[in-house]
Parts: sequence; structure tokens; C-alpha cells
Amino acid sequence: MKLLTFLARRYIAGKTRADAIRVAKRLNREGLLATIDNVGENVTNSTESRKGVEEYADLLEDISGEGVDSTISVKLTHLGLDISDELAMENMEMVLEKAAWFGNSVRIDMEGSKYTKRTLEIFTGLAERFPDAGIAVQSCLRRSAADVKLLIEAGRSVRLVKGAYKEPTDIAFEKKADVDGNFSVLMKELLLKGSQPAIATHDEKLIEEALRFAKENNIDRSRFDFEMLLGIKRKLQKKLAEEGYRVRVYVPYGKNWLPYVLRRLTERKENIWFVIKNIFD
Repeated sequence: MKLLTFLARRYIAGKTRADAIRVAKRLNREGLLATIDNVGENVTNSTESRKGVEEYADLLEDISGEGVDSTISVKLTHLGLDISDELAMENMEMVLEKAAWFGNSVRIDMEGSKYTKRTLEIFTGLAERFPDAGIAVQSCLRRSAADVKLLIEAGRSVRLVKGAYKEPTDIAFEKKADVDGNFSVLMKELLLKGSQPAIATHDEKLIEEALRFAKENNIDRSRFDFEMLLGIKRKLQKKLAEEGYRVRVYVPYGKNWLPYVLRRLTERKENIWFVIKNIFD
């Protein structure tokens, strides 16, 4: 428990919105953007899902009132996807309306593969009314090339991630080299044709590849973001920002931080090694 608490201080902003705002302000002072996530996925009753909506509405108000340069990130299971698609869509619509009122934007996180199709369908159903909304896509999934193609054609903003969930081999690439290779291919498609894509990785080889590809194809630095987790590759985050790139840091907070940390560490053994490697970065 002491080790988890130590880790949480670095990788989790804290328990409250005020903690998240404080961390986002610090990041802004360092030239970094933020995206804040209230952890609390997989709610199992509608009352809890409504509380999630209320928390995000208050968060958006605080971001605006405090003048913080931060978007928000939302998991649909926090808004009731485990209960019904209809409830999750209704709740997501309320969050998007609130974000639009404050001139802010929302990125829908991608969860495990059993949610992928439903998450994309809900996002697609709302994106016409809320064009500033974006969605995450995981390069570990075999279907992602087709998903990215459709999202590019629709003019939607994509956050490209590798994916942190343990998945069946019939729907996901098993080897790291294949996940990385697919990330590289999709990254280049998004840089060339995407709408303000986010390259969300701490993999320095892929980041260098993105920088090189953008330069070779005259892609302006303002046309894409890099995204990284709070507390990971902090020196690299600052270096990229100092070089004029847009770097957005994912800032999780919430009273349910312990279940969140435990889930992320135990989903795949690689997650534990990833955190250990970056403790002293």
C-alpha cells in the first residue's frame, strides 16, 4: 500500500477536482497542455453514472473559471456503458453539451475490446452535433486500421494509443513489434490526413519517427499533439514543448484512484514494468 501511495503521488493528481486543477496549472506554467480524467470506470448503477456527469460538469466549470488550458477525457463505462448504451449516450451528450457551453472539448477514451464497437457507435452518433469531440483508437487491435480510415474520412480527431488491455490474439496483435508497426502506419496516416490527431506514446523511437515524418512532409507543429501520462517521461515532455510542439499531459484524479491504479497495473504485466522503468525519469 505504501508503494502504491508513493506511485499515486506522481501519476495521480489527487482525490479532488482542486488537485487536478492545481496540477494542470503547474503543467501550463511549464508550457504543457492538459487533459483531465476523473477516474471511476465500470459503474453499475444509473445513480453513479449521473454523479459522473455532474462531476465532469463541475470540472468543466472549474477549468473555465480558473483559466486552465485543459480538455477533459471520459470513459463511457464511467457514464453507464455497463448498464446500457442508451444511458451512456444520454450521459455523454450532457457532458458534450456542457463542454460546448464552455468552449472546451472532450476526448472519449477507448477501453477494453469488448467496448470498442459500442464506443465508436456512440461517438459517431454524437459527433455530428459535437464536431470538436475526439476519440481514442488502439494500435494493438487488428480492426483499428479500418476504424482510423473511417474517422479520417469523417474529419474526426483521433488520439492514437498502443492500448494497455490484455486482449485475445484473434482480435489483437500479440507481438510488441506488430503493435508498434501498426502504430507507425496509423500515425503517419493521421499526420498526413487527420484532424488535429494526438500521438499518444512515450516510445521515443516512435516520437522521433513522428518528428522526422512531419518534417519530411512539411506538417506544421500546430497540426498535431503529443500526449503522455502524468509523471511519465517528464523531461521529454518539457523538451518537446520547448521545441514548439504541442504536448498534452493526461491528468487523472478521483477518490477511486486505488482501484484505478490496481486495474492498470494488473491488466498486463507490461504495465508494471513500464511504471518501474519510468520512476526515475
